[in-house]
Amino acid sequence: MYRISAIIEDAFREFLPLAEKRRVGFDLDFPDPTLRVERPSLVRNPLNEQLKLAIERAEKRVSLAVSRAGIVIRDDGVALSPSEVRELSGAENVSVKSRVGFGTEVRIKF
Repeated sequence: MYRISAIIEDAFREFLPLAEKRRVGFDLDFPDPTLRVERPSLVRNPLNEQLKLAIERAEKRVSLAVSRAGIVIRDDGVALSPSEVRELSGAENVSVKSRVGFGTEVRIKF
């Protein structure tokens, strides 16, 4: 088992400079750092891809929340088209929702 906290810490460190450069707030909610995953690449790869895209499209804020159910990334950017949502939901453990006025929410299951 691999500690999810190591994956989150690496992603936060990697993407915080991008958020600061774009002047986007980057919030982290991670109440249980003892969580573990069996296949870290199933989490790491989509997390990095989706986090980068969220920061790039965000207007003011991106949040990253981790729980036993998985990871949720939210941004306040412009809503995505249905085809963009389908494309970003391509991985088996990733689901994306996007609504006008609410931004985009990405869920990555462990």
